[in-house]
Amino acid sequence: MAFRDHLDAAHVETSQVSLVHGMLNHSQASGHAMTVFDNIAECPGHRAAVNMLTRDRLCAAIGIEPEAYIDTLGWAMSNPSEPTLVEQSEAPCFENIASKVDLRTIPIPHHWPQDRGRYSSASIIIAQDNGIRNVSFHRQFLRDANHLVVRLVPRHLRTMVMNARSEGREVDVAVVNAPDPVVLLAAAMSFNENIDELTIAAALHEKLYGTKLPLVELPNGVQVPSEAEYVWWGRITLENDDEGPYVDITGTVDDVRQEPVIAIDGLIHRNNPIFHALIPGEAEHKTLMGLPRA
Repeated sequence: MAFRDHLDAAHVETSQVSLVHGMLNHSQASGHAMTVFDNIAECPGHRAAVNMLTRDRLCAAIGIEPEAYIDTLGWAMSNPSEPTLVEQSEAPCFENIASKVDLRTIPIPHHWPQDRGRYSSASIIIAQDNGIRNVSFHRQFLRDANHLVVRLVPRHLRTMVMNARSEGREVDVAVVNAPDPVVLLAAAMSFNENIDELTIAAALHEKLYGTKLPLVELPNGVQVPSEAEYVWWGRITLENDDEGPYVDITGTVDDVRQEPVIAIDGLIHRNNPIFHALIPGEAEHKTLMGLPRA
C-alpha cells in the first residue's frame, strides 16, 4: 500500500500555511489532528501531512488492534521476508523525474523557532555498501538546493559510513519520504546485528496486506519502496558541516555538531505528492522512538 492510502481520515487544510512554523502552529492549535496541508505558500503543487503516526491512528490504518501492536512487530522481526522488485515504469515514485535537483522546492519544514532551519525528520535513509543494506531514521538539515547535513546517531549507518571513510569512499544512499507506514516502523527498529530492515517491512506488508513489498532500483543501484511519495538519491560524502541546533524528542535543544554531508544527484516524486512532515518532540516522533530493540 501507499502512505496516501492511510490518510482518508485526515482533515484537509486548504488555507495557506507557511513552511516556517506554520504546520507546528496549526498542529498545536488543532489538538494535533491528522492533517493534510493543501496550500503551502513556499511550495505550490506540493502537499504535506502531519500527525499520522500516533499509535492509535497507525493501528487503525494498518488494520490491527492496539493491544496486538508490539506482538505484530515482534512476529515480523522473527519472520523476515524478501521484497519484490518492479520496473521503474511500474513504480509510482517515478511518475515525476526532476530535470534539476532543488530540494528547496519540496515542503521540508522549519518547525521549531530554535531549529537551525528546514529539517526532513520523517525521511528514512536507505544505504547500500559492501553488500550490506541499512534502513534507518536520521534527521537531515536542508543546507542548500542539493545538500543535506545528516545527524548520524551511533548506530549501524554511522558505522557503515565511518568504515567507508577510513577507505576514502563515499556511501550510496537514497532518502525516502512517505513510504507505507510498515517501512517506517521497520526503519525505526534497532537491531544488534546488521539486519536488512526492508525484510522486516516486507514481512509486515505480507501479514497485514497480503502482498509483497514492492521495491524499485534507482540509478545509483539503491532499491527503495516503489510507492513512496518522494525519493532523492546521492552519496554520503567525505565532507562534514554544522548540524543543529534542533529540538529533539525530549523537547530540549540539541547541540551543534559536525556531521556528514549528503550530496543529492537525483529527485523523483509521485503525482500530486504528499510530504510527511513529522514534528520533532510530538506524538509521531514518540511513536517511532518507542519501537522494539533487538
